[in-house]
This record gives sequence, C-alpha cells and structure tokens, in this order.
Amino acid sequence: MVLHASGLTKSYGDVQALSGAELEVEEGSIVALLGKNGAGKTTLLSIISGLLRPDSGSVRVGGIDALANADAAAKLIGIAPQDTGIYPTLSVQQNLEFFGELAGMKKQFRITRVQEVAEQLGLTDLLARRASNLSGGEKRRLHTGCALVHAPRLLLLDEPTVGADVTTRAQLIDSVKGLAAQGAAVVYTTHYMPEVIELGADIAIIDDGVLLARGSRADLVASHSVHGLRFATSAPMTPAALDAIGAEADTDGYRVDGEISVGELVAKLGKDAALITSIESLQPSLETVFLKITGSSLDEEDAAPEPDPNNERVST
Repeated sequence: MVLHASGLTKSYGDVQALSGAELEVEEGSIVALLGKNGAGKTTLLSIISGLLRPDSGSVRVGGIDALANADAAAKLIGIAPQDTGIYPTLSVQQNLEFFGELAGMKKQFRITRVQEVAEQLGLTDLLARRASNLSGGEKRRLHTGCALVHAPRLLLLDEPTVGADVTTRAQLIDSVKGLAAQGAAVVYTTHYMPEVIELGADIAIIDDGVLLARGSRADLVASHSVHGLRFATSAPMTPAALDAIGAEADTDGYRVDGEISVGELVAKLGKDAALITSIESLQPSLETVFLKITGSSLDEEDAAPEPDPNNERVST
C-alpha cells in the first residue's frame, strides 16, 4: 500500500474540515476524490503531502510515517495544488530541473526525466521559453510536470484541469494514466465526471470531511444508483403536493426517487402540475450516485469554499 491515511481530523476554529477521514491507495492505481468545494478534499491532500498537520490521525507513504518523518516521505510525493505554482522568470526546462533537484534527483537522471516529462505533456518545443510567456494551458501542463518530474510513488493532483483547454486536458489525462501504469499511486480530485471515466479511476466520495463511499464506478452505480425525476417549478410546491408524490427539495427544484413516469407525476400532482417548468429523468450515473450518497449535486458553483489550509483563520 503506497498511501494509508487513517482517522484524520482537522479544524479551523469552529469549522471541522476533516472528521476522521481515511484513504488508501495502492501501487499503480488512480483514485478520483469527489466532493463539493468545502468537503475536505484540499485539506486532506495538504495533510497527506506534509503541507499541513492534522489535529489527529496518521499518514503512511511507502511505509514511512509521514507525520514523524516528513522529509523522507516528501521525496516519495508529488503534488500539484489548484493554484499554479511555477517560477515565471525561469524557463520551462529550468522549472522542471529545479523541482527535480528539490526532490533530490541526481543530475543525469534529472536531465533525462525532464525530456520525458516534456514529451508527455507537449512541452518539448517550449523548454527554452520563459514560464511567464506561456499560455494558460501551457502553464497548467508545466505546473503538473513539476509535480511528476521526479517520478513520485504518490502523485496528488488537486483539480489539475481547471481552466484547461481540450488539448491540455487530454495530455494531462494521458500523463496521469502513464504514471499509474508505471506503478505510481495517484489521487486526483475533480468535478468533471468524464475525466473519472476516462482515467478508469477508483472513486472515493468525501462530504463534510468524511469518506462516505469507495469503489469502482460500476460497483458504486450498481449499489447506489438513483432512478427518478427531478423537476423545477415556477412557485414553491405545497407540503401536501410534495407528500402526494414523495418528493423532496433538490438543487433548484425537487426530486422524486424511484420508478415513476412523467405521466404518473403529473397525474398525482393534479392542478399543481401546472407549476412545473422543466422535468429531468434521473438515470444511473456517477452524478446520481453522488446525489444519493451526499444528498446534493456535485456543483462547485453552489458549494461553500473550503478553508485555506495555509491559513488557520477562517474568513466569515
């Protein structure tokens, strides 16, 4: 087991970011960590990488106690946070070599590895270019390249494709899959479900600082899938109408779980059906799995931001 994190807790004042979170990742596997903003994803990755200490719990990376031996564990870890972290005055090659040197790579291996990473991420023709002169997508690729240049045993990627163009997204996905194929363990946070499918990742769902479910996409869909209808209305539904159809409040409307047709819904609502403005069928998918397990949709725009793990104070 490359990563074994257990019983992790972390509070920021009155905000409980993690409440006994656990995560295991084996060699050669990719785990997609799914959760709304504020669910605890960034805090969890920050603790695993050694950027933040938990209030309690344990982290082992490659058999090393990462809390007691942070420097030794750090050599096995590559992390690419959400915010791009590259040196704008250095060239692409200098950035990659610098991060490789920080990880303790010997010069000859570092030079070879820089060329490999540049080729994987489409940066070969940009090696001499100053980082400040790169496009947004190129900066995102370089940012990820700096995390994986030392071929880490554990790679932590926090929303690596946010704001990325189609080409960048594809190159990053291919690089992550390639690194896992070589034996690395990868934790990959995202809000974009097609990436999870393309990565062939195992899935861990986190909410309110707790890992609520873990498994393959097929297993989770089979055991937690939701059938039903989601609908929006022009005015709030009465409690009596909601009881008549067994509906409950949902994102921007209401939801009825179970095998029910549009015709049945309209018939049961009677005159209240005139309030309906749109109806959506809920089919088994990762989205409906997330909905059933957490009680809400995976919508980053509606989610509360997670406290900054680099700042113990929480803004209000």
